[in-house]
Amino acid sequence: MSVLESLKRRARFLVAGFLSFLVVLAAIRWSGGEPLLQPAGDIGLIIGFVFVAGFFVVSDTYRGPSGGAP
Repeated sequence: MSVLESLKRRARFLVAGFLSFLVVLAAIRWSGGEPLLQPAGDIGLIIGFVFVAGFFVVSDTYRGPSGGAP
């Protein structure tokens, strides 16, 4: 399985997880009176998302189409 096939296969899961995380994070920041965008911390979130996507790509590439998922 190629990288693009893996990302296509996992796209819904990755997008849904990322968006739900952003909604919760925005709610926490808004309720705490903090700015919604914090560049130093938000770069870390993007890097984390890339690592999660990379994990799925590696799992799919090395373990086959099931990726070890049930």
